[in-house]
Amino acid sequence: MRTFQVVCFILSIGIGISSYSQSPEQQKQIEEAQRQVEEAQKKAMEMMQNNPQFQEAMKMMEGAEDEMKQERMRVQLENEKKQKDAANDHLEEFYWRNKVASNTQGVFNDWRWGTVEIAYYAGDGKPGPDGKFPYVDYVVIGRVTDSGVVQLDLPPEVQTNRTIKTGLFPQMHEILNDEVAFSDPNTPFLWYGYRLAVLQRNDVLGHLSIGNSERTTHNLASPADLKYGDEGYLLYWVYSAKPCQATFDKKDLENSVNEGETTKVIDQFASGNMDFKAGWNLVKIEVNGYYNVGNRTRWKFKTYMTVDSMPSDGRYYFKYE
Repeated sequence: MRTFQVVCFILSIGIGISSYSQSPEQQKQIEEAQRQVEEAQKKAMEMMQNNPQFQEAMKMMEGAEDEMKQERMRVQLENEKKQKDAANDHLEEFYWRNKVASNTQGVFNDWRWGTVEIAYYAGDGKPGPDGKFPYVDYVVIGRVTDSGVVQLDLPPEVQTNRTIKTGLFPQMHEILNDEVAFSDPNTPFLWYGYRLAVLQRNDVLGHLSIGNSERTTHNLASPADLKYGDEGYLLYWVYSAKPCQATFDKKDLENSVNEGETTKVIDQFASGNMDFKAGWNLVKIEVNGYYNVGNRTRWKFKTYMTVDSMPSDGRYYFKYE
C-alpha cells in the first residue's frame, strides 16, 4: 500500500511539474489524470480500511504505541524515584556525617573517646592566642564515661547571662522575644545555646544535642536550616532564677516558598506554652506536620514547651569535629 501511495505521489508531482509547459487542452487532460489518481488513492484507502487484516494490523500498531507510552512513563517514574532516593541518601549522609547516637537509655554503644566532659560555654566570646576558647570559660555539667554512659550533674545554681525577655530566643530564629508574653520579663536567665560542648583534655572534641531525630536536632539549632520540616524534636536545658511563664501564638499564612524550580504557598503555625520553675528547665521544640516542597520538606506546626524529664524516645547525638 505504501509503495502504491509513493508511486501516486511521485506521479502527481511529475504531472504538476509538467503542467507549466502544456496547452489548455493538455492542462485539462492533466487535471483529469490528477483527479483519477486522487480517486484511486481514496478507493485504495477505503479498501484497506475495510480489510480485516488491515484493521488487525492497525490495532496491533495502536497496542504497540500504548505499550511504548507505558514504558516511557515507567522509565520516567523510575528515574524520578532514583533521583529522589539519591537526594534522600545525600541528606542522610549529611545529617549523620561525623555523628553517633546513644540509645534511649543514654548509652553510646562502641564509644571510642574515653571519659569526656559535658559543658556549656560561659565566656565572653573572645578566643585565646591559639584561636580556641579557654577551658576556664566552660562550665562542666556532666560527662560521658569511657563506656559511653551519659551522666549529667547540673549545678543547683549558676550565673545567669541575660533576662528571659532578651534571652529566651536567639536572633535569626523565626520567633522574636517581642512576640512572647512573659509573666516577668526581667527574670534572670541562662541560655547557653542548643548544643552542649564535649571536652577532651581541656579542648572541644565536639558537641552534644538531645532529641529524637538526627535531622530535627540539627535543623532546629541551625539558623540556615530552620525552614526545613523533618519531624521530631530538640531538647535543651535553660536556667531560670525564679518562676516565669512564657506564651505565644504565631501564624505565618500564605507564605510563598521556593525550592529549586518549585514554588508553593504554605501556612505555618508556631505556638509556645512554657512554665519555667526556679532552677534548671528542659525545653522541647517539636515539629509536627510538613509540606513537600521540591526535594525537601517545610514544617507546618512547631510547638515549644517545658517538660519535666527526658521523653522515653529521647537520645543524645554526638557530632565530633
